[in-house]
Amino acid sequence: MNEMRAKIRENISAARMAADVKYLADLGPRYAGSEREWQAAQYIETQFGQVNGLSIQVDEVPGVNAWQHIDTRVRVIEPVVQELTGSAILGSGATPDEGVIGELLYVGMGRMEDYEKVDVKDKFVMRDPPRAMMLDNPADETAPQGPTEMLIKRGAIGFVEHSRLPGRIVQTDLLSGPKGLAVPAVAVTYEDGQYLKELYREWYAIPKGFKRKAEHQPVKLQVWVKAESKESHGINVIATLKGSERPHEKVLLVAHHDNPLGAGACDNATAVAVNLEAARALAKMGIPRRTIEFVSVTGEEYGEFGSFAYVNKYVKANPANYKGVMVLDIIGNGDHLYYITESICMGKLVKNSPWLNEYVEKVCDQLGYVIEGTQLEYASDDGPFILAGVPTTYLAKLISNSWPWLHTYMDDFSVVDINGLTVIAEICANTLWQLANE
Repeated sequence: MNEMRAKIRENISAARMAADVKYLADLGPRYAGSEREWQAAQYIETQFGQVNGLSIQVDEVPGVNAWQHIDTRVRVIEPVVQELTGSAILGSGATPDEGVIGELLYVGMGRMEDYEKVDVKDKFVMRDPPRAMMLDNPADETAPQGPTEMLIKRGAIGFVEHSRLPGRIVQTDLLSGPKGLAVPAVAVTYEDGQYLKELYREWYAIPKGFKRKAEHQPVKLQVWVKAESKESHGINVIATLKGSERPHEKVLLVAHHDNPLGAGACDNATAVAVNLEAARALAKMGIPRRTIEFVSVTGEEYGEFGSFAYVNKYVKANPANYKGVMVLDIIGNGDHLYYITESICMGKLVKNSPWLNEYVEKVCDQLGYVIEGTQLEYASDDGPFILAGVPTTYLAKLISNSWPWLHTYMDDFSVVDINGLTVIAEICANTLWQLANE
């Protein structure tokens, strides 16, 4: 190992990253635009500010509604009466006190052709969970993980998602943009999702002795969502290690600090901790030739809202100045480390930079680590940079049998592989330093 790599490794501390993750996770849900998100941003600003050599900038990002979940109930009212276990999805619209009643429409895999052949008017739309490593999951330009705007315009009165995981766990997808939804959107457990499908198919879930009243007995739901939403702003925090020879040329490390449910330890406090630690480590390496920015963004869970704001403000005027962007999302646990090759960002196919992915792979080889490429169903904060024409790589560990807790209350500090974060921090710091000094 050469002197540069040895010094970077020496400067990285798992204990510091553990403290960062604990603080952010203990805040609870950090919905973009909320007081807790602001607390997270303040903490990040403070930590960056303690690093000698960094200049700090805080950008308020308007255009988001601060959402607060209060209570959710989901009940089958026909052909039987059954309470289900569920929670509102981030950005869900609130319902009247009496709730919203409507027929369930199950659309199977939820591909665009599945939606095109059905009438969604006055119905709750339910699909199978989006499939990882597949690029046929539809989305539109206002929501990250579903064509919700199109379905609402066609008359849908709400959305029902269900968990991928058995065990009475509520797992939420992302159906809302930063302004929230006009209709309720709820997630139920895997078991309740299967129960609804069996009722929909008129199979054995109907109790013994039940008499069918017609050839097709619709499934009707009553959904209550109590939530508050008010106009607000998110916060992006930018820490800059200014370059000496080509300060206008930049390389970036980007991670989002918001989350949609629970403590959000792996999604995405761990990535924020790595971002902070990479900044601490590289600030001790001297002055790079190019500028290095460490960017903590708001609103990824609303469709990369904060990253789009950063790109619109800084990148679009001269994208050629941005020589490489590394994005981290859900790197806190898992069997394998991946770089993403392509995914869907707000309804558009985006392809990560092959040369930058190869560059990261070579850095991993130098350090003795293993990384591999894969597709992913939906983009993270890499999407806005790719759409702006900037070479971008996205590192993740979420595609793993040992990390199934995405967007659940189970994503707390207990599932984080803290020592494993040192590997990610080392890979990022070495990649950034080499890019900045070429």
